[in-house]
Amino acid sequence: MTSHHKILAIAASSSFKLLLDCGLFTFDDEDDVNDEDLTYEKDVPIRIKNYIENVVVYYSDNVFQSHFRLSRSVFYNTLLPMIEVSQNNMNNIEKKTGRPEIPIEKQLLSVLWILATPDSYRSVGEKFDMGKSSLSVSFFRVINLIIMNASNVIIWPHGEELERQKELFFRMASIPNVIGAVDGTFIPIKAPKQDAEVYVTRKCNYAITMQAITNAELKFTDVFVGYPGSVSDTRIFRNSDIYVNIMKNEKFYFPNDEHILGDKAYPPLTWCVEPYINRGRLTEAQKNFNFNISRTRQTVERSFALFFGRFRRFKYLDMSRTDFIPSTVLAACVLHNLCLKNKSDANINDYIEEGMNFLRHQRTECPNPAIESSEDHRRTDGKLKRDTMCELYNAK
Repeated sequence: MTSHHKILAIAASSSFKLLLDCGLFTFDDEDDVNDEDLTYEKDVPIRIKNYIENVVVYYSDNVFQSHFRLSRSVFYNTLLPMIEVSQNNMNNIEKKTGRPEIPIEKQLLSVLWILATPDSYRSVGEKFDMGKSSLSVSFFRVINLIIMNASNVIIWPHGEELERQKELFFRMASIPNVIGAVDGTFIPIKAPKQDAEVYVTRKCNYAITMQAITNAELKFTDVFVGYPGSVSDTRIFRNSDIYVNIMKNEKFYFPNDEHILGDKAYPPLTWCVEPYINRGRLTEAQKNFNFNISRTRQTVERSFALFFGRFRRFKYLDMSRTDFIPSTVLAACVLHNLCLKNKSDANINDYIEEGMNFLRHQRTECPNPAIESSEDHRRTDGKLKRDTMCELYNAK
């Protein structure tokens, strides 16, 4: 070692020793560390100690939100209490291992950091004083705790809420009886180890598809995720839980002839209204109707933009456990709704703008082959309803 490098080694050793004495850093196995080990060339994993207690608590509200992508109020007043209840319920079922349990606040904040950033597990573990394996266990645990609450957070509108959503949608472009908008989006993933070819999208990358129905305030009212990227929106829609349930009991979901709005990939149904396909022969009334359907259903695109802008991990989800991806996406959708429930989120427009840039890149692909389902010229009940709506809309 040259004299220059010896000086750097001594300086580094002194700095690390000072940080250890101050209690700000810890080693994976402190019993194996002594003064002789503290050299510039020693490759010992170092992790920040008490990051939450010494750093996070002093974050301003804006800084807290910029890092964790949700407000301090949502975290401490809504999310953390909800997860603590779920954890207690889970602990009553699980057997105790006898190992010291990582505080649920630390587990939850570390998982939020993972979802909010593309940072590696090693980087996040160093920040929260957690080994890679402990962080991985915490991730799976927290995701499961969050989705235990999905049915209480992702809710189909009924009663007064249904009427309120109809009014909010009507204000957008005066289309009556709309209570939601449906669409699908790709979650880019790395190539799965099995059956990778079925996950290839029209852009020749790997992805799973998330189908969502959103309300007028950008909340998800239904989420269906897990189909590979090669599967058409039409097929996913017809196999989704919401489609099956509506076909069994349409009146429960649409008590007064309400409907959701889809794009050309979705079949014309009495409860799912799609635009007319433009082959150059549309009337002015039909073009006008299409334009205002587009204006109304922009809520689902904005919801997706907000989702990707807030939780940046989903711009490319690097997970080895392909089977756990749907749960991870669903958990983020729960968080998405919780954030919108609180009116203190001042960064929504910034997240939407960031997400829109990502979605514009996604859109540069071949035409959606799923529109073949709409090529049927038969006068179905769904098409009759759409024609009636078009006539009434343009007669005003």
